[in-house]
Amino acid sequence: MGRSHPSPCIQCRCRKVRCDRRQETCGSCERLQFNCSFQTKVTQNKASEKQIRAGPPERRRASRACLACRRLKARCSGDLPGCENCRQRQRQCHYAASELPPTEISRPINDSILSPLFPIRRQELSKALDCFFHHLYPIPSFAFLHEPSIRQHCRNGTLDQPLALSLMAITKVCLGSDQRMIQECRSWIRKAEGELWEHLHQPSICRVQSLILVVQFYIQMGEFARAYMMAGLAARSATALRLNYERPELGFVAQETRRRVLWALINIDGHFSVGLPEYETIPYAIVYQRLPGSEEEFFSGSSQVDTGPNLLAACLQVSKIQRDVMRLTRQLAISDKPLAELPGLVQEIQNELWRLHADLELTADFSISTTTQPMKMKDSRWFVRYLLASLCWHQVHCDLYRIFLRGYPEAVPTMIMNTTDATFRDHAAEMCRIHSQQIIQILGGVLKHLDAPLLPSYVAICAYQAARLALFLPSQSSPRGSFTTDSAVANANTSLTILHNFFSTAPFAQDIIADLQRLLELADRESLRTSDGRHRHSQLAVHSLIRQASFVDEGY
Repeated sequence: MGRSHPSPCIQCRCRKVRCDRRQETCGSCERLQFNCSFQTKVTQNKASEKQIRAGPPERRRASRACLACRRLKARCSGDLPGCENCRQRQRQCHYAASELPPTEISRPINDSILSPLFPIRRQELSKALDCFFHHLYPIPSFAFLHEPSIRQHCRNGTLDQPLALSLMAITKVCLGSDQRMIQECRSWIRKAEGELWEHLHQPSICRVQSLILVVQFYIQMGEFARAYMMAGLAARSATALRLNYERPELGFVAQETRRRVLWALINIDGHFSVGLPEYETIPYAIVYQRLPGSEEEFFSGSSQVDTGPNLLAACLQVSKIQRDVMRLTRQLAISDKPLAELPGLVQEIQNELWRLHADLELTADFSISTTTQPMKMKDSRWFVRYLLASLCWHQVHCDLYRIFLRGYPEAVPTMIMNTTDATFRDHAAEMCRIHSQQIIQILGGVLKHLDAPLLPSYVAICAYQAARLALFLPSQSSPRGSFTTDSAVANANTSLTILHNFFSTAPFAQDIIADLQRLLELADRESLRTSDGRHRHSQLAVHSLIRQASFVDEGY
């Protein structure tokens, strides 16, 4: 049987699709609303014919898929107002502006359509991203999202739902919200958590990132028990994806994202475990990843750019040393034998701290030991990292040397204390005085700038520990006579003021504030004394999130 037209129409030929060669208008052009070259009516003039032959027609088939089908990688019928898949699954069907059929593009589009997968508007999500990357991202435990990629997904409407919901919730809660908004944030987290549980057996980088944000949300809300259990789930997902290993075959951004997700989990893990291996979810012994690269490299997606100081890596390095010191303290608490090599171990850790100090001075022109330099950087986006690096460096010294203060809660048992050289003990007391004083001076500088950005919980811990040391040191006899009660009380009050100004509403800081107020009211250093070293091995600090979770075995 002969064909009415021996060749396909111009539109189908340009698009390289099968043409049914139907007279007047082929089926493909009719479906996609093109002016078919088979049209022979008088209404088709020369101008329209030139327009037909001027070039290939615009693409319209790919835009037929709704966002839900695109996300599930399912075939979409493209029907309006809802596709066949969405009708069968009884879910709302939405098309983004760039994905609507041509007849729908000219209609006014509600902002809710632009972000149909989430119960939040895209404009609101974009503002939340601005706040997140400005205020939260500088904190090490939040520095695991690639900003250009996240923003691009937000613009395209393809940002993963649990990640978008948890980002919104944690940002709103950390930056302060009223009770109504907090309840809305809870509903977002529950929705995100529900989808994460549904895909529990299918971990992915994006889902691990969402889990970390969910953990942070529960910490901010004071639900520490739930946060701890969710942190374990995030750690399991990370090890299932082998994030603790390098993947050199991947691109730079993919490798760096894997590293940052893992180190963020390790950072959170430290707040729970406080040196006790049984509470660790990701021990350092299984970590074979490098420290994260600089922000300039991560943002640009290349390791060939000029970089500034890598303060994120510095904070993580000091944190690792601190974890080692805490573990040493726990082990010494149950030792009943003199340790002649203990001063040597302390000196090795001290040398490691000074090596880190020298590396930062050489590579970043940043002296981690000075008290004024972090304050000079108060207008920098990375001020929090300058602050944390210095505070943590001084706090590790306090943790390292306070074990030689006779009568202090974290002190070594009497057997070890009696065999330690008296000169070394005096040196340890002086080091505690110097570094606790440095911490309080840095915090005093923060106090003068009430417009300082959001401060991480570790700042509260440093303030509390420095105040404890300040109040205890006057009870120590020192040949230098530099420990006075008046200066100790003044320093402790400075720390308390910091806690009240920046952490008065933070659930994790309530026990810290109450305990420091108690110490100031009693002004009795003897109340800090303890003698049961074996009990202290498993004793949790007042700022431990595990302690505040208050797990109770009610099985019997």
